[in-house]
Amino acid sequence: MRFTFLLILTLTIVSCRDKEQTSSTTDSARQSPNTEPIIEKKPKRPQAGLILSSDNIKIFGDTTIEKEKIYLTSIKFEPYISFDDFKVDKIEKIKAELNLSSNKDAYRFRSRIREAYNADTVNFAGHYTFAWWGCGSPCQSGVIIDRRTGQVYDAPSAALGYDFRPNSRMLIVNTPDSLGFYDDCFYCKPIIYVLDEATKEFIERLPK
Repeated sequence: MRFTFLLILTLTIVSCRDKEQTSSTTDSARQSPNTEPIIEKKPKRPQAGLILSSDNIKIFGDTTIEKEKIYLTSIKFEPYISFDDFKVDKIEKIKAELNLSSNKDAYRFRSRIREAYNADTVNFAGHYTFAWWGCGSPCQSGVIIDRRTGQVYDAPSAALGYDFRPNSRMLIVNTPDSLGFYDDCFYCKPIIYVLDEATKEFIERLPK
């Protein structure tokens, strides 16, 4: 009886030691400095860069493995007419009283219109003040104020700003960058308008 009890006790002690050693070995393996951490490999992101450049076009795309994948194309803007083609005879230093009631939307933007008009500057077509403001992104709205009469008239809306001269009736909507390039998107293309002095309307001029 005593022998059986001692045998059971011995087996229990040995079993507990084996479990402790197994647990200790497992913990050591987990904490071992030689064990390399598991790192999830993320796919490489394509790098956008210049694929092709010439005098008239720039193409940007994936410069790693998919060179045929184009992200963006920039095109050189080559005006077919110039501001000098629509020069006015003189720039008039006049300022009639501003008439906001002459345009249905002028009162809504009265602060910006008054600010531009009171700057006492003829900045478009000899006797007009061109005023414009942001209406979202990307969006700009504008008007011209006839300084002879104070009347307010609509100007074309834009996405990328305006280019105009104090001595010309020509207006460029969506101006290209400083090098003359614009992005090939549906709202980026520059458009040329010319003011019809008789009707006070801007007429789009297309290439012939």
